[in-house]
Amino acid sequence: MNYMILTKEDALSAKIEQKLRRKIKHTYDAVQPDYVIAVGGDGTILRAVHLYPAATIFGLHTGHLGFFANYTKEDLDLLIADINSNRFETEELDQLFCTITTKEKELKMRALNEITIMLPRRTLILDVKIDDETLERFRGTGFCISTPFGSTAYNKSLHGAVVDPTLKAMQLTEIAGINSNAYRTLSSPLLLSSDRLIELRSEEAQTVFVTVDHESFEINAFEKIMIQYERKKVRMAYHYHPNFIKRIKRTFF
Repeated sequence: MNYMILTKEDALSAKIEQKLRRKIKHTYDAVQPDYVIAVGGDGTILRAVHLYPAATIFGLHTGHLGFFANYTKEDLDLLIADINSNRFETEELDQLFCTITTKEKELKMRALNEITIMLPRRTLILDVKIDDETLERFRGTGFCISTPFGSTAYNKSLHGAVVDPTLKAMQLTEIAGINSNAYRTLSSPLLLSSDRLIELRSEEAQTVFVTVDHESFEINAFEKIMIQYERKKVRMAYHYHPNFIKRIKRTFF
């Protein structure tokens, strides 16, 4: 089996990478690795997921946020033993798939955490459809659409619900919706089943800002974005079975 290491740029992560290279018996291959060891925080793991979508990800937590990581720096020798023996378990994490349509092209992307669409400088007007049913005409800054795992990230800061990852669901959460005598929005996070299709269509072609996990894009001549569940999943390795409640306590308390 081949492996590679992706590290956060700090002294501790670099030191851990050196030990991993000395101790792991598999072949190092940064092009097509079977295993990717992401040393750092959730940002490093998200980078690994997007760079190597077919690989099994080993998350080793050395950063500030480690919700995805199933190994800590104290588990370093255990991680090495798991990889060398090929004896470990995996959990499959759900992703979102989005299609962004502009006047000139279509863009297709996957997200493990969330997809956001925003227009910070002025009011964004979007027609919101769920499947083929119109929900509302939204006026505000934008939307965050998150997976259950992503519900603990930006969605949580928007007062969205924290969702158990064993549920197959996606959450549509407003970003600064406008509510007045003239305009109304749902003003509540909306939890949808995994077979739903979300469509956010612009009133007119315009420039918006879309974020897919850790990557941000300026989208010119934006017309609409379609968001649904992705069939391909992310494989995360673990030794001790991940406990969702313990993850919440470790991250937020």
